[in-house]
Amino acid sequence: MELKPEVIRSLERETKLSRAAISRLAKRCRAFETKYGWSTEEFLHKFDAGEIGDEQDYFIWYALAQAKQDWQVTRKSLDEVLSRS
Repeated sequence: MELKPEVIRSLERETKLSRAAISRLAKRCRAFETKYGWSTEEFLHKFDAGEIGDEQDYFIWYALAQAKQDWQVTRKSLDEVLSRS
């Protein structure tokens, strides 16, 4: 099924929005990476394994990392749809 131009434009706007969100979330994660000396991937592993405490920063960092992952999935899906149109 071919997408209408209006739908394509809407999907392109959503793609730009998702890229901006990913960029903002990555920037906020980098601040925690600098503060704690771990990559976000290392942090997630430690957090999920229960190897670190329960500081408020950790919960904020975790939420930011999860939101970034969610947006990345959304962006990938949008890219796939747009590449087929």
